[in-house]
Amino acid sequence: MSPKHPVSPTNPPTDPPREAMMMDAERRNRGLRAAGRGVAAVAAAAVCTAAVAAAMLVPWPEHRAEPESVVVAPVESRQQRVCPGPLLELAEDAEAATAATSFGSADLVTATFPADIEVDEVPLEAPDNDQADDDGAPVAIEVEPSAAEIGMLAGAQEQRARQEMLAGLAIAACREPAAESWLVGGSTALGRTSLVLLANPTDVAATVDLRIFGEEGTVEAPAGLGLVVPPGTQRVVSLAGLAPDIAAPVVRVTSSGGRIAATLQQSAIDGLVPAGVELIAPAAAPSDQARIPGFVVAEEGGVPVDEDHLDGDGFPALRLLAPGADDVEATVSVVPEQGGARTSIDVSLLAGQTIDVPLGELSPGAYAIDLVADGPVVAAARSSFAPGEEEDDTGDFAWFPATTALIGDLAVAVPDVPAPVLHLVAAGTDDVDVVVATRGAQRDVTVPGGGGVAVTLRPGDQVVLRGVEGLHASVSSIGARMLSSFSVEPPGPVDAPIRVYPR
Repeated sequence: MSPKHPVSPTNPPTDPPREAMMMDAERRNRGLRAAGRGVAAVAAAAVCTAAVAAAMLVPWPEHRAEPESVVVAPVESRQQRVCPGPLLELAEDAEAATAATSFGSADLVTATFPADIEVDEVPLEAPDNDQADDDGAPVAIEVEPSAAEIGMLAGAQEQRARQEMLAGLAIAACREPAAESWLVGGSTALGRTSLVLLANPTDVAATVDLRIFGEEGTVEAPAGLGLVVPPGTQRVVSLAGLAPDIAAPVVRVTSSGGRIAATLQQSAIDGLVPAGVELIAPAAAPSDQARIPGFVVAEEGGVPVDEDHLDGDGFPALRLLAPGADDVEATVSVVPEQGGARTSIDVSLLAGQTIDVPLGELSPGAYAIDLVADGPVVAAARSSFAPGEEEDDTGDFAWFPATTALIGDLAVAVPDVPAPVLHLVAAGTDDVDVVVATRGAQRDVTVPGGGGVAVTLRPGDQVVLRGVEGLHASVSSIGARMLSSFSVEPPGPVDAPIRVYPR
């Protein structure tokens, strides 16, 4: 047997020493701890991801704070219409050639439903008319808010002029004041006088701008901007002072502060013979469609629609303006009110320039005029009696503005004039059944689709129209060499409650 090797200090054992073993253990423990921390981090990330996903799927509690607000209902206002007042003429006093002076009174009639409602007549101040104390002034007619339904207050005035230099019949409906109006008509050419009547029936001053368009485009008239019309007052502005020698003006009236009831008075004289007078109400706002009901041609005549040079204004014509930035193509249709052949006229309108379009040689009678365009247009038509050869054969003319479609039942006041006629036109293709009630009598009238109907009235009638939604309407009068008309308009929008958010 081989002897075993003895153990001695010079021959140590082969097992690692204790210190080395402890160091190895510590290294292993650090590795385990690092691995554990990595696993924990991964687990935590997974938990966070799961929590986010759960938050996306599970609805969180909601809390919304609504801003404080209050609904404010405006105080119900009185129904109000403004009547333009007596006719005026210039240069009655040679020392004040631009002063306007009345020469008689306008006769006013009102209509309400119910008929026994008390109507207040509030005269306006007329500082530009030194005869207002004798001849009267513009009048605001009003009723209490609860006394009548909206639209059931109406007024109209009439005056017949027989002055040496001014003659004719002028009728006008009393209108609601507005922030914007388009006056389509008038002339400042030789022998023509046009006055802009600005009535402010409100309790606050109105600042008014008059922007004038003519045959050559926009007229520079800085004196027509920033006109102040005091509360309860009418101001009179001579259009010739702002735009002289304009044969076919259109006036845009805008106001801030108080609202304005705007009217254009035109008078004419041919040589030394009066050729008529008219009070022209605002036309419908610019639109790509326009309708004129009850266009009355007084006597045979006119000029061909393709006439290049037109002198004077003694022929049936349609005044048009495209007030936008673009040129407009339009088609005008003239349709006899009682049925008959339709005449169509194509018109090219240059942006911002007015034009009088002759309507051809028309027979006496009433017509409806329809216009369809590819852009917004304002429109009004003119018809006339030419002065005759005899000394007393004065002329007269009337303007027929484009109207706004009616929106419901309403009252109409008929002035005390010869042969008043109510004209109703249906814009759609369906027949419309209408009730026309006058002084206790009631008539059922059918307005044919796309056509019109004439309803004979009595001077001074109080009329209530029912079932007229969507129709267009006007009232005309024609007598012994006298002619006039006014459009029937719907009431303006009623004040509605609004929600206010305090800051």
